[in-house]
Amino acid sequence: MRFSRKLQKLLSRDLFASALEHLSRATHPVNTRRILDDIDWLQFRDLRHKYPHRPGSPQINRFEDIAYWIEINIERAQDLWLDRSPPLRIVDLGCGAGFFLFLAKQFGHQCLGLDVGDFLLSNELIELFGLERVTGRIRAFQPLPDFGRKFDLITAFSAAFNRSEDESRGWNPEEWNFFLDDVDRYLRLDGQILLEINSGKEKRYFPAEVRDFLLKRGARVDGERVYFRS
Repeated sequence: MRFSRKLQKLLSRDLFASALEHLSRATHPVNTRRILDDIDWLQFRDLRHKYPHRPGSPQINRFEDIAYWIEINIERAQDLWLDRSPPLRIVDLGCGAGFFLFLAKQFGHQCLGLDVGDFLLSNELIELFGLERVTGRIRAFQPLPDFGRKFDLITAFSAAFNRSEDESRGWNPEEWNFFLDDVDRYLRLDGQILLEINSGKEKRYFPAEVRDFLLKRGARVDGERVYFRS
């Protein structure tokens, strides 16, 4: 019986999808050097001097390693086929410093970010990358800002907005339901949603009841990644 369960997991749809993503990246390589060459390195060097990484400095300063974050977000873009799809309208919720949107823009897509404006380095990187951003915070039972348009792709990576104000718990199914209903208003026909949830220690922010709710709502759940199609 134990072997049977393992075999079932091995042949599961989620595992197959993950393997397909790795294969797709391997067969469609992206020229990382060309992308890095499009960055204004003189301006970025000024930012590194302005916001040096030092003990006790804001966590946002981890973004000073720009090549590392470019590599991570190339994989994210490839997994969504953004390097080989026609131009899409994309909004990234909790866009941070804008690395994912910068990559999507490099591949010819129209991009918009949403995030707080609390981190000065992130603000300046958004400007350096030439990105459009709406400033705001996502909260439970509160609608998103009016974007004034609909999107083919709505993303959120390492999402942490799905937490209570004191971060003691993650959203419950009712809070998720409100959020997803609101997000759906901005999704175009045949659009896609990808939410990559930062579940925290012991899955505190992504409990089993929320996973079950998302599955019942029609999501494909692969680890901390949640996929919807309209």
